[in-house]
Amino acid sequence: MNANQNPIKILSIGNISVDIKAYTPEEDGTEAYRDGNIELVPGGVGRGMAINLKRLGLDSYLLAYVGKDIFGDYLSRELEENKVNTTLLRRSSEYKTSLFSVMSSASSKTASCIYNTNIVREITLDNEVRNVIERENIKNICMDSNLTHETLSDFYELKKENPDFFIFQNATAPDLARKTLEWAPLIDLFACNEYEAEAIIGESPEADLPTADKMQALGFKNFIITLGSRGVMVRIGNQTYIQPPYKLPKIVDTIGAGDAFASGFLMGYLEKANIKQCINYGLACAKETLLTKQTTSEILSRAYLETYQFEENSGVI
Repeated sequence: MNANQNPIKILSIGNISVDIKAYTPEEDGTEAYRDGNIELVPGGVGRGMAINLKRLGLDSYLLAYVGKDIFGDYLSRELEENKVNTTLLRRSSEYKTSLFSVMSSASSKTASCIYNTNIVREITLDNEVRNVIERENIKNICMDSNLTHETLSDFYELKKENPDFFIFQNATAPDLARKTLEWAPLIDLFACNEYEAEAIIGESPEADLPTADKMQALGFKNFIITLGSRGVMVRIGNQTYIQPPYKLPKIVDTIGAGDAFASGFLMGYLEKANIKQCINYGLACAKETLLTKQTTSEILSRAYLETYQFEENSGVI
């Protein structure tokens, strides 16, 4: 991996939020009040990608909206501290900052989540965005599927006008996974997890050629499927790669790990690294994110990956 004299520019577009995480070690019951921990954690796919990519050495821009509230102030400061270009970070006069409320307990296998991301509706490809893309000579776009159909359509029209643009599309969530199917042939790299892949192909994905072929038959020419404890499968053109996950002593939190994998893989992919190396970058980033309560790991950096001891156990099928 070579440090760039002129880092690759990339614009991440999508949701930026504050995650309110509540956890109780007590049993679920009828009591209205239970002792536990509550944390405020910066979140959102757009924010996560923008920060990870900046830490990995890319020239990272973010197009997103926050409200005129304390949560918006909190997120804006964090982005500035991480040196993400916030020229296109805007304040909404109509909506409040996106919030995710996640509650879990020791006795429950699933977490309860309530969220509001209405503010994402304000993201559009307007003249200012076009001017920044042109002025800054940004050729790489990373999109969150939370965007409206109209906004996604406008960016894919921009891709048609400028075929040299590179678009990375994140599936984002199972209920949004099929949202970008109509533009699949225009997507240069698509990423989804096992649940999002199931929503797309209609059956549980396996780390095998039939699953890869079904995804590609829908128009996705290059894609990543993260499979949790089963590792990751990557199809690039007519080559399919399988790699098990890195071994972990424990998992602190899974939120953000998929975005971390995508960020590491994308960094290598844009810098023309071989695919096995891209997978290693992605797994290393995901591993470090699984070891923190934050949705992005402060450990990640280009220098860190340059000295990382990768596990060489991937293969082509």
